[in-house]
Amino acid sequence: MPITLPSIALLFLAAILSALLIRRMIAVAVLDTPVHRSAHTQPTPKGGGVGVIGAFLLVLPPLRATLGLPAFTTPVGVLWVAVAALAIVSWIDDVKQWSPWVKLGAQIGAAMLVAAWAPPFPGPLGLWIGGAIALSWLLFVTNAVNFMDGLNGLVSGVLCLSFACLALLPSPTAASDLRAESALLACTLLAFMPFNFPRARIFMGDVGSQSCGLLVGAAALSGVRPDASGLFDPSTAIEVLCLTAGLLYDVGITLCRRARAGERLLEAHRGHLYQVAYRVGMPRTTVALIHWGFVLWGATWFTLLRPSLITTCVTTGSTTVEEGGHLSALLLLLALIALPQLIWTGVVVSLERRRPVGRW
Repeated sequence: MPITLPSIALLFLAAILSALLIRRMIAVAVLDTPVHRSAHTQPTPKGGGVGVIGAFLLVLPPLRATLGLPAFTTPVGVLWVAVAALAIVSWIDDVKQWSPWVKLGAQIGAAMLVAAWAPPFPGPLGLWIGGAIALSWLLFVTNAVNFMDGLNGLVSGVLCLSFACLALLPSPTAASDLRAESALLACTLLAFMPFNFPRARIFMGDVGSQSCGLLVGAAALSGVRPDASGLFDPSTAIEVLCLTAGLLYDVGITLCRRARAGERLLEAHRGHLYQVAYRVGMPRTTVALIHWGFVLWGATWFTLLRPSLITTCVTTGSTTVEEGGHLSALLLLLALIALPQLIWTGVVVSLERRRPVGRW
């Protein structure tokens, strides 16, 4: 992907536009009033995601043009519409507090648009199986990012670093589309950070967390869609997993624990590891920085082990042949990514035992 002066100028413009829209949202003052599970104690404006996503949607077409890409292709247009629709519904929900079923319906609709471009599995039912897996993945990631957006700078910092890594340290065959989108999102999120970390003047709200979650999920899917020759490269999906492991692990382990305890999974709670760490007295800044560290850890090991990963699969009819990598490298990478998550779990559990916080 050639970097040009106009493209650099547009990235700066996107950051400025994001900051201006965020300042406007602070003035609009749609407040997030603290409840028993909140980490903040004072009513704080939400809707910072309007700046992040608004600037992303407005600048993406001209940015693509400066990079020698079509302003819109069908997949890019579908993603643009899906993100815009989800952002609009999420913003209205932030203002009017609609039923959770409306939010879920918007998520499903947006995910279905993106999943329609998911890679098919071999066989007569391959299209349906691939679509179902893609839809489930998108819904999980969208909600995971939303669930984890509860401390200043945690999710916004993780996403900013993750998209920066996708732009600067992509897998060898990462599409230029993904690199352009990632660089743009990293810039709009970077503009949001001073407003949210370490002191929060505004939160992203659902409009930011859900839309960014959908884009993270779509980024992973973009690497496993076969091209016209039947080639695909799953290393981009692996990279996304490495970068967002902290968020996905926390949500996954919390859902499993609550399901085992017979608790309602859709009920609001304070049982995420990051919430328990904050409740036992760990400063919110420390918790956020630990999660930023998870991103850098994942990026480092992905970069080091990338040459040995399974990089290319050739599909001919119903036969898939792996080329250019080793399964052992993938297993090693997954073990290394899991290691800090297990240590983090042990630390939080140990702290909670010394200072019990009740139900979590």
